[in-house]
Amino acid sequence: MASDTKKRRTETILNERKYEEGKWLHTILTLCYDMDTKSSIILTPLRIDVCNANTSKGTSFSKAFCDTTQYDEGYMFGDIFGYGITVLTNYEEDESTPTDKPLLLVLQKLLDFLNTSRNINLPNKQSLQSISETELTVLVANHLLGKLGTSSCYLIDKNCCGKKRDNCFCGETSCKMTGEYGDTSIGNVEVWQGNLDILINNDLAVKPLDENPDSPGGKSATEFKLRNDLQRNPQIIAQTIVFSFLQKKRHPERSNFLTPCIGIGSTELIVMLYDSEHDVLLESSTVPLFEQDLSLKFSFQAILVCWLTVNYKFFCCGLDERYRKHKSNFFVHAKEKIQIYEDKLTLGNVCNTTQLNDRNILLPPSKLLRSKKVHDNTATLLNCLKKVSQSEYPDSNDIGSTSSSK
Repeated sequence: MASDTKKRRTETILNERKYEEGKWLHTILTLCYDMDTKSSIILTPLRIDVCNANTSKGTSFSKAFCDTTQYDEGYMFGDIFGYGITVLTNYEEDESTPTDKPLLLVLQKLLDFLNTSRNINLPNKQSLQSISETELTVLVANHLLGKLGTSSCYLIDKNCCGKKRDNCFCGETSCKMTGEYGDTSIGNVEVWQGNLDILINNDLAVKPLDENPDSPGGKSATEFKLRNDLQRNPQIIAQTIVFSFLQKKRHPERSNFLTPCIGIGSTELIVMLYDSEHDVLLESSTVPLFEQDLSLKFSFQAILVCWLTVNYKFFCCGLDERYRKHKSNFFVHAKEKIQIYEDKLTLGNVCNTTQLNDRNILLPPSKLLRSKKVHDNTATLLNCLKKVSQSEYPDSNDIGSTSSSK
């Protein structure tokens, strides 16, 4: 009887589409090809010019320093998470679902979330100003990240600033925290080490990033400032690199070791990834956290990017051969201590604080590379978008006819 109820609920989730399907398809496409410079989610490979990963006494994440230069070529986010994009493409094309149980579960989690209000339970957007960066990150973990994976559990740094509570920071008495406080320290005292702010299922690091919205110079200057603090952040780079080496040590059976870390700001998020096998460091474009400036509803892009990232062990297909040439040179900079990074990192009983540096204004890569698989998925999704658009707006122009040949 219970299994019949569960089966009916699964069928309801898979068949119910309360969200705007055309808008959702457009969002998936922004991860597959460069629709325009503002909305597409691109991964930029970074080369490390100088860093302090090799100091004689080790360095905490809060004092990590890492200057980088970007390569001219970039990748589409969907190329790295090709398995996940294929799951979505198959579902959108003919409603086919994965036979693998964990994949089916996380697809259900995504669709269930899309059919809800997708809101953070706060009175208004101004309420975000009254909570700390760490509290906002916990809020996002509780209301978004924890709802998209196989488990809603997460660990919060027990040494974090701000109040510790059982209820969510949104303030609703019925909204309980699915995370708990504990030891999130990683690394080794001889190299980069410190506390991760939030650890999702021991698989994904999440870091609050100070967007410092009070910079002078008007709106455009502020927007640049927000982006600068989010991108090329030395602390998130250090955490991502260390976490990738740690995951490689703990899970040598995995097919690839491209490991992500999510950085959360008050209006945007980014994803940083490092492959500790092929020495490639990638940083995503900034992703709008909310649907509109004054909205508390999570954007489709934030939901999609977070769903793929939270479930990266299922959806990340690793680096294509031609993408492996963009070395970060971390192995070169850390050569005297590379053995420690590879063999002696631990989770728990290590230490850390938090601080941020201003970064230079950044431009997107001048060239984009796309695999045949993501090109094929793009064509299929564009066809789906065309059908949905004709159904939703029979008198409108064909908005799904955009060429996928980019």
